[in-house]
Parts: sequence; structure tokens; C-alpha cells
Amino acid sequence: MPDKYSSFEQLTTSESSDAYQISCEFRRSAVAIVAPHAGKIEPGTSEICREIAGRELTFYLFEGCKSSANSDLHITSTRFDEPIALKVISDADTVVTIHGQSGDEMFVNVGGLDQMLGNKIIESLTAFGCAAGRRSEPHLQGRDPLNICNKGNSGSGVQLEISRALRDQLRLNYADLVSFSEAIRSVLLSPESNIL
Repeated sequence: MPDKYSSFEQLTTSESSDAYQISCEFRRSAVAIVAPHAGKIEPGTSEICREIAGRELTFYLFEGCKSSANSDLHITSTRFDEPIALKVISDADTVVTIHGQSGDEMFVNVGGLDQMLGNKIIESLTAFGCAAGRRSEPHLQGRDPLNICNKGNSGSGVQLEISRALRDQLRLNYADLVSFSEAIRSVLLSPESNIL
């Protein structure tokens, strides 16, 4: 289903200012964690984004707050141009985006142009006990250079598409959320990653 709006400016001309909220903390980190479809747009991505960022990493959330029809606020990643998000991305070397996808099974689809970092995240999530890998659906691979995960200074980043079943589980069990996020944080904060 195509997006209702093709740009943030178009969204703001039709939606009230209380339809969404933007949360952001700049922490001068080389990595930024970004959830462009957070809140009620793709439930669970706000919590995951914040937990991965912890106290060290810059994060950004665009959260849907409407009582219904929050999917109207979805702007696809290749056209997501909210100004604060663009500032966050331009200040980061590497961008990791958090998304939700449908699915009754618990899995993470890892995409983006940073294959090496993506592979390290797959290895860490697999060791944690989470099904993680690369899926064949082109629209879930995050390989377009215009995708916001690839618009940091390095020109390549990572996109994490997290299934609805897994997001629901992480929302219900904080200990699982912490463990899941730590599996990703351990890669991002590792000196071997060469991104901090």
C-alpha cells in the first residue's frame, strides 16, 4: 500500500501537530539509532530504539500519536525528510534504523549497505537466540543509497526489520528487551566495530 504522504512537508499540511511527536537526543556519538516509524506507526520500535541507544548513542524517534490511522504517518525510508532526522543523520558516521514488519514468528531481517556491521549484528543476535538474517524481499533490504540508514557520513548503514511477534514479546517482557538490545549494543559499542 503506497504512503499517503511523500514528504514530511506534505504530511504537516494535512495532519495536526499533535498527530505525531519527535524525540531526539544528540550524544556526539558516531552511531545514531533512528526509528522513523515509531509510536503507533510500528508499535514497539520506540522502546527498542531507546534501549539500544542507552546513554551513549544518539537516537531519534518519529512517533505516531493518533487515536487511529497512524499508518497514514508512514513516510518510506527513501523519502523520509523530517528536518531533525536529517540533522541527526548528517552528524552520524553510521545510522542504524529500527523498523517493524509483519510476522507471527520472531525474527529480525537485517539490511542496509554496511554488510560487515550487519553480519556482526546477525551473529550477535543469533548467539542471543534470536532468528536473524537477510530476507529476499527487495523492499526490506534497505540497499537503496537514498534509504536513511545509508545516509550517514560513511554512506552505508544497517536496517533492522523486526517482526510484529518479536516486538510484542519485547514490549511485554522488559528483561527480553534489555537482552535483545544488548546483543545489538555489544556490536555497536565494540572497539572491533571501528565505528565509535
